[in-house]
Amino acid sequence: MTEHKLYPGVMVSSTFTDLKEQRQTLLKAIAKFQLMPIGMENDGARGDVDVIGSSLDFVRDAAAYIGVIGHKYGQTPECPTSNPDELSITELEFNEAMRLGRPILLFLMADDHPVTRADVERDPAKIEKLERFIERAKAMREGSPVHRVYEMFSSAEDFASRAGIAVGRLAELLKKEPDPETPDSDADEPARAETTLPNPPDLRAVPSYLGSHDFIGRASELETLDAWASEADPNPMLLFEAIGGSGKSMLTWEWVNNRATVARDDWAGRFWYSFYERGAQMVDFCREALAYITGQPVEDFSKLHIRDLSERLIPALERRPWLLVLDGLERVLVAYNRSDAAQLRDEEADTPEDQIANRDPCAAIRPEDDDLLRMLAGVSLSKILVTSRLTPRALINPSGMPVPGVRREMLQGLRLTDAEALMRGAGISGDSRKIRDYVQQNCDCHPLVVGALAGLINDYMRARGDFDTWLDARDGGGALDLADLDLTQSRNHILDAAIQALSPMSLKLLQTLALLQRGADYDLLMALNPHLPDESDKGDDPAAPTRKTAARNLNKTIQDLERRGLLQYEHTERRYDLHPVVRGVASGRMGNNEKQARGELVVSYFTSQSLGTWDDADSREDLAPGLQLVTTLMELGRFQEAVSTFSNGLVDTLIFNFQANVEVLALLRPLFPEGWDGETVAFSNSFRGPVLNDVAAAIVDIDAAQAQRLLERCLRLEIEKGYPTDICIALRNLTETYSRVGKAALRGRALSLALDLAKANGKDQDTFRSLSYLFEYSSDIGDDHRADNLWAELDPMGRDWRRFVYRPGDAETSYAFDRWRRGDLVEKQLAKAETLAREGRNRNGVRQLAYLRGQFHMERDETGKAVDSLVKAVRMAREVGSEDAGAEACLALARRRAGDTFDAQAEAERLDNKEDKAALAVAELWRELGESDRAIAAALRAHEWAVADGEPYVFRYELNRTRAVLEELGADLPEVPKYDPASDPPFEWEDDVRKLIEELRAKK
Repeated sequence: MTEHKLYPGVMVSSTFTDLKEQRQTLLKAIAKFQLMPIGMENDGARGDVDVIGSSLDFVRDAAAYIGVIGHKYGQTPECPTSNPDELSITELEFNEAMRLGRPILLFLMADDHPVTRADVERDPAKIEKLERFIERAKAMREGSPVHRVYEMFSSAEDFASRAGIAVGRLAELLKKEPDPETPDSDADEPARAETTLPNPPDLRAVPSYLGSHDFIGRASELETLDAWASEADPNPMLLFEAIGGSGKSMLTWEWVNNRATVARDDWAGRFWYSFYERGAQMVDFCREALAYITGQPVEDFSKLHIRDLSERLIPALERRPWLLVLDGLERVLVAYNRSDAAQLRDEEADTPEDQIANRDPCAAIRPEDDDLLRMLAGVSLSKILVTSRLTPRALINPSGMPVPGVRREMLQGLRLTDAEALMRGAGISGDSRKIRDYVQQNCDCHPLVVGALAGLINDYMRARGDFDTWLDARDGGGALDLADLDLTQSRNHILDAAIQALSPMSLKLLQTLALLQRGADYDLLMALNPHLPDESDKGDDPAAPTRKTAARNLNKTIQDLERRGLLQYEHTERRYDLHPVVRGVASGRMGNNEKQARGELVVSYFTSQSLGTWDDADSREDLAPGLQLVTTLMELGRFQEAVSTFSNGLVDTLIFNFQANVEVLALLRPLFPEGWDGETVAFSNSFRGPVLNDVAAAIVDIDAAQAQRLLERCLRLEIEKGYPTDICIALRNLTETYSRVGKAALRGRALSLALDLAKANGKDQDTFRSLSYLFEYSSDIGDDHRADNLWAELDPMGRDWRRFVYRPGDAETSYAFDRWRRGDLVEKQLAKAETLAREGRNRNGVRQLAYLRGQFHMERDETGKAVDSLVKAVRMAREVGSEDAGAEACLALARRRAGDTFDAQAEAERLDNKEDKAALAVAELWRELGESDRAIAAALRAHEWAVADGEPYVFRYELNRTRAVLEELGADLPEVPKYDPASDPPFEWEDDVRKLIEELRAKK
């Protein structure tokens, strides 16, 4: 029997050179959950123990074992006594963990994981041993066909996401059980520690909640939870809504752990899921919940669509009383789907700053999530507990009231007694009535502000922690002068006073953090450490502070800010950060000199990083260093440097790879202090046109008229400079605005000018792009003959163009739409376009093709496939803070035809007032619902949009379809007018462009 361990150590076992990244991920995850990582990285050289003995000691010293098996078998030390079978170190360690009955997590590298040649086993004998080892490792015990829980990973990113969740589960297990004893060698049953995840009815958390302080008060809210949990309460769902920092997670975690089973003793099980984990989604919630409820591995559900998962989860919740908790649900909503979600102020979520996005902040990013939330609100036996900063749209009716089955509670500040207890817990003494009156009137008992106030009083040097003395002192509470301030002003004033009371070094660190969008891990804090010695001034002074001393001082400064309630540590992200309110106050009170000094540190650090190119970015996380650099330069007024950095591929990646239009507008907004139509701040004229173009590209889906004005300014600038390529780009982009407002004739004229200019200039890339734009336009208006000629000219030109000129897959996407309109699109053409767009990270192309594929399947009565594709199109729009009403209307129609259960009537009502481009699908939806009059009204709006400028400048395919629907509904067909050329006089810049074309032709 081995001894119980005095600390929760976790052994990481694997081959080393090929799995360094995975090992580091695990070691960080283990440390994050306050466990002790054990592995060769943490071991010094030992002369008294051989390699086998050292490795097995690691396992014996650990309370749990994590194994990672790749495509190499690994080192096989020779020892006739210790290793007679010539097994690898990794397999020997695994065997020892099995013998000791340690809890085991196992990660297996999938066959499609990218590896180098050196990382693949070549020795035939070792290959055979590796295969036997993998199969044996999967088994629960020797000779057993029952497999243990294991994870397959196909990339480093996939491994990171799985490892975090798995280690969280392991941490929960180790908290519940003592370290396992060595099982008897003749035991028939597996050791109890082999059950690596809690089983019902024990609580399973993905991951566990780690609070920053002890739970205080909230007696009323706990009683509300107790009453709601009973069978007598008719509401299956209880939602706590509150601003950030109010303690939603802490409240629900306390209740689920310590009161839920007292309030009700018949729970089938309790399951906690946090959406604050990176990558958390409703589909993952479903998989984890089903794994817990059914006892099956999560992998069994990994390939199921959320609709299939819902069809299994909801009946399970109807059969037995389960308690499910969805913590931080706002992360699945549109408002929080942005790179700075953790820093987003609650007051900004409903009303985005500058009104640069047209979005419903309370809609789920993925429309299928809305459906699941509605179903969860309707279960009969189980209870669903939700916390969120915003109430999802799916859970409220058109009047703004919760739908049946949902009980919404607005979480307010602490009770007076609890707020006082929080103060006294921080060491504050004084008259109880005075303390309560003060925190109620000036803090609204908000935990964040109460904590900051306690820190301020503790720092009052005349009488530290004495509230009564501080309150009346002219240099204490009397200096705050809160009498004439409203609640928000009082809160900010208290925080401002708390910041002013900081020591110089604490203030510097706080101000530096206020400039960082995403907070900082410890390494970044160390790089920006205000205690670091200035190497240029140190000279030979032996008394000068060292980096070791600076690190110790940094730790003290961090602790000082935490003690004052101004700095938070995010355990799940291992990051130090400021609450958005604290960030705003700290940033707002910085003087220009302070801002320049702190900002220079940030700029120097991120400039020194190897930023590289952005073309291959797979996530916005990849862009974080560049975005931080641009944001800080803007904040410092160094606009030329900011624009230069932003234009060096970063803006193209934001727009092309991610359609991050809202972020682009937010980043460029400081350049336009008088509004988008006003003059810009000073920066190089060579960047002015591109900046106008970037703003227009980001705003065109929100405000086409604004984009048109910006592009006309851009075009005039480029004409003045006389660069034909830039003029071509401006012309082509300008036609996008004409397309949005139905100006088909102007669009054609401008595109023809762009093509003539490109050919006169002799630049193949300009000619190709102008041809492709003109091809798309000809297809839109139904000029099939011209479209065929244009395609025959552009297709042989290839696709090897610079990325800022051409997005991979665009031409093939236009061609696929053209064939669809003609009725002869085939799967091969569609698949080719999808492959090119996906491989080229062309997000707009992928999104448009998802919409096209949905239509493609609809026409073939493949409604299930249509729904899947249209869900993707809608989700991709919502992910970028946009709304594609056309795709949403088509999705509703497809779901109706597929027989999905949802409120089609309500969806039709909602979409009926959207853009006219979506009106045709809305008309067909009304027809499906038997509402002929409303269908005709919507079809007439669609007809008016499709007519555009009149023959021949109409949206041909949509016009023909609309007229067919009107005929089927028995409505009179409106007349289609002819285009009047006199209605569109020449462009004011047209003569200048034609003159340039003639000059270029003459030079040839």
